[in-house]
Amino acid sequence: MLGDGNAGMSTILGLNQIQFEGFYWFIDQGLTEELYKFPKIEDTNQEIEFQLFVETYQLVEPLLKERDAVYESFTYSSELYVSTGLIWKSRGDMHEQTIFIGNIPLMNSLGTSIVNGIYRIVINQILQSPGIYYRSELGHNRISVYTSAIISDWGGRLELEIDRKARI
Repeated sequence: MLGDGNAGMSTILGLNQIQFEGFYWFIDQGLTEELYKFPKIEDTNQEIEFQLFVETYQLVEPLLKERDAVYESFTYSSELYVSTGLIWKSRGDMHEQTIFIGNIPLMNSLGTSIVNGIYRIVINQILQSPGIYYRSELGHNRISVYTSAIISDWGGRLELEIDRKARI
C-alpha cells in the first residue's frame, strides 16, 4: 500500500527493474526470436530465395541524444539493420546485402521511452491464449446471440456472431 490516504491503491515494488529486464531481454533474445519467425520467400518457380540472416542483426547508435529528442519532438531510437541474402538456386549464386528494417525505441535510465518527444512507458496487454472461445449472450431483444472468437498463435483474431436468423 502507498499510504493511509490512498486506501485501496497499491504499487508494484521494483517496477523499473521489471521494465529494464524486459527491455534488455527483448534486445538480447526477443528481437532475434521475432526475426527468426520471418519465413524464407521463394519465387513461384522456386528458383530464387530471399532470406534474413538474423544472427548478424545490428542496432546502430542513436543519432540524437535523449534531451534533443524531447526538445525537437523526435523519437529516441536505434536503427535496426539485418543482413539478407538473395539466392539463385540454379546458379548456386548469392547476393548478400544489409537492409534497414525499422527503428526500435530505446529505454532511458528512467525506464521510459521517448516517442515524438514525449516520455512513454510500456504496459503489456493481457492477451487471451490462442484457441477458440464461445459465448452466449442475451441481445437487446432478449434473444440469445452466439459469438465465437478464433485466436491464432500469431495474434490474428477472427470473431463470428450468429444472430436469431442463424446468419453468421
